[in-house]
Amino acid sequence: MKKQLMLPLAAAAGGAAALVLRLLQNKTGFEASTGLPIPGNAPGIALAALLAVLAVALCLLTRLLPPEDEGGPFFPEDFRTVNAGLAALPVAGVFLMAVSGALDIAAGAALLNPAESAALAGVGGADGPSVIWAAGVISASGLTFTPRARALAGALTLIAAVSLLPAVACCRRRPGVRPRTASPALLLVPPVCMVARLVLAYRVDSVNPALQAYYVEILALTFMTLAFYRLSSLAYHAVKRRRFAPYAGAAAALCLTALADSEGLSALLLYAGGAATLLGFLLLWLTEGQSVSEIVENDG
Repeated sequence: MKKQLMLPLAAAAGGAAALVLRLLQNKTGFEASTGLPIPGNAPGIALAALLAVLAVALCLLTRLLPPEDEGGPFFPEDFRTVNAGLAALPVAGVFLMAVSGALDIAAGAALLNPAESAALAGVGGADGPSVIWAAGVISASGLTFTPRARALAGALTLIAAVSLLPAVACCRRRPGVRPRTASPALLLVPPVCMVARLVLAYRVDSVNPALQAYYVEILALTFMTLAFYRLSSLAYHAVKRRRFAPYAGAAAALCLTALADSEGLSALLLYAGGAATLLGFLLLWLTEGQSVSEIVENDG
C-alpha cells in the first residue's frame, strides 16, 4: 500500500477504535445519579491514551508527505478527479452537514413557537415521539441549548455546508468538459461558522463540571475548524501541506469519536458529515485522483 494512504487509513481506523472506547466509557464511566466521572475507568483511560498515540502517529505519517518547498497542493487544481467514487465522499459529507443544520433550525424554530411547542406536546402525550425527537435534537452533551442557540447553531452548520457545495463541485473532472471554478472566499466561510458553533457549544458544555463528558465534542469542533481553515489556505496558494493533512486526519478521527456522544439526529449527521467531508478532501489530494484500488494495484 502506498504511503499516501497510510494517513487517512490511520485516521479512519483510529477514529473507529476511539468510537468503540467512547461508547464503553459512556456506559461505564459516569455515575448514573450525578453524571460525574468514575475515577480509574478503563475505557476512559484507554480512549485518552489512544487519542494521544493517534496524534503522534498522524504527525509521524505527515513526514512521509512531499516537502513543503515543492509546488502545490493548490485547491481545486490538485483535488480534481475523474473517479466518481472519490468525489462522492465529500459530496455526501456536505449533504449530511446540510441536513443536520436544517434539523437544528427546525427544532429551534418549533420550540420558539408556542403553537408548535403545544402541538409537539400533544402528539403521543407528555412522552410522545415528537417530544422525544425535539429533546434529542436540543440536547448537547447532557446539557441543553436554548431554542435560539439551537436555531443559530443550525444556521451556522447549514451556511458552512452550502458554502462548501461549489468547492466539492469543482473536484469532479469530466473528460472534454471545462473544469468548474469557485471563489476562494467561499472556503473561508466554513471555518468562521465552525468557530461560532464551537463558542456556542463551549458556553453550554463548560457548565458541566465533568470535562470527560464533553471534551471529545470540543476537540472535534476545534479540529474541524482548523482543517477547514487549512483547506481554505490552499485555495489562496498558501502551501502548508504538512498542516492540512494532520488537521484533516485528526478532525475526521475526532468526528467519528464524537458520534458516541450524539444524542440527537442532528449531531449524529454533523459529525458523520464532517468526517466524510474531510476524509474525502484528504483522499482527493493524497491519491491524486486515482481510486484506492488503482493505488494498491500500482504499488503491487
